[in-house]
Amino acid sequence: KRPSEGNYQKEKDVCIQLFDQWSEADQVEFVEHLISRMCHYQHGHINSYLKPMLQRDFITALP
Repeated sequence: KRPSEGNYQKEKDVCIQLFDQWSEADQVEFVEHLISRMCHYQHGHINSYLKPMLQRDFITALP
């Protein structure tokens, strides 16, 4: 893989703009494809990022 170059930010911005135009189903499919191409180490980072988002707050959900 090539090292990140000065145009990384511009390329990332273009990807995000395109991503924002897609349907939710297309976004999910794309992210699944990205994750499948990542290594175990990267999966750990993604897991750490997502874990707090996916934890349910059971206290506030109580009636």
